[in-house]
Amino acid sequence: MGDIQMDKSINIEKVNAIMNEIIGSIDKSKNQLLDIVENAREEHEVLKSELLEIKREIEYVINEVDRLTLKDKMVRNHLAAVSKAFKTHTEMDIKKAYDAAAEVKVELMSASKEEQMLKIRRTALEMSLKRALKNIQSAEHVVHQVTIAVTYLKGEILSAIDEMGSESMVIGVKVLEAQENERMRISRDIHDGPAQQIASIVMKADFCERIMKKDAHKGLEELAELKDQAKKALKEVRGIIHDLRPMSLDDLGLNETIETYVCEFSKECGLNTITKTGRIIVDIEPIIKVAVYRLVQELLNNIKKHAKANNISVNIEYGTKYLRLTVMDDGIGFNVEEKLGELKRKHISYGLLGIYDRVKQLSGEISFHSKPMEGTSVMIKLPVSREVITNDGK
Repeated sequence: MGDIQMDKSINIEKVNAIMNEIIGSIDKSKNQLLDIVENAREEHEVLKSELLEIKREIEYVINEVDRLTLKDKMVRNHLAAVSKAFKTHTEMDIKKAYDAAAEVKVELMSASKEEQMLKIRRTALEMSLKRALKNIQSAEHVVHQVTIAVTYLKGEILSAIDEMGSESMVIGVKVLEAQENERMRISRDIHDGPAQQIASIVMKADFCERIMKKDAHKGLEELAELKDQAKKALKEVRGIIHDLRPMSLDDLGLNETIETYVCEFSKECGLNTITKTGRIIVDIEPIIKVAVYRLVQELLNNIKKHAKANNISVNIEYGTKYLRLTVMDDGIGFNVEEKLGELKRKHISYGLLGIYDRVKQLSGEISFHSKPMEGTSVMIKLPVSREVITNDGK
């Protein structure tokens, strides 16, 4: 009896069909997640508007309570004076004084109760806002991970597994993660900036239309505001486009681009900045130039958001194989190990961790030196070209 040989080779078509089905299912789930994120964002915006309105009401009611407290004191003093001099006042005078005091007391109690209720509502809204923001961040993280998985699965996965070593595969995933982090950053910039501006412009346009029918002069004033808002939104869009690829890197070079950016940052934030750039000895690859620009952006934005600093220094030195970037501030500082550990636990892949990952992807070195209330310094060493990475990596 002859040996029965079984075909153990993988049926690639079937595997690809299964993979496509999996990818389709994940894509569908991703779209559902995106809907959830968008709904959560809308809820967050509604809560923010409601909280703003509540705060306005509280401010009004507090002023009303203060006014009624003063009035209550005055009418009670008047009642005491009338009661004391009962011989010179009629019974009707005393009754009027008593009724006035009682009326003001009721108004004061009502206003005080309203103030308490509004403050309770404000606290509840603030807690809801925190929960909504946490839900958005969690959902965005899941979408982020799903997108990376789908992107990786859509590649030539089977041939990649055959050709790649495990280390190369890890690098590939890291690259995809970096790309997705950048997309998330751009998404946040658009959502927090021009997207909100444009939504406000649409609402204001409807408002202007109604106003114009009643009061042309007032309508023209509103249109002028609308025009200013549109200009601001356009400026933010241009800023985002510029950040995607600063043309000045090609026209002015790295040093002047960094100096210009730091100067504009200083004017915008009102912080004192010192920039020192050394002489460039060898040609720096475009990808490294962009990386340095991005790192300066991220570090300065991080200082603006968290450090509460007054002074910042940016220093770049160049060698034949490596460049060194040092950014220092005199802000509140932080515990480096605790902060990085917290960011990793929360799966936050931008900010400090984003800076760390960007440097590591370019085979660079980075060190953070910081203590609470003693400021922060970040030192980064980057190769000036891929040739340096290849030769020194051997």
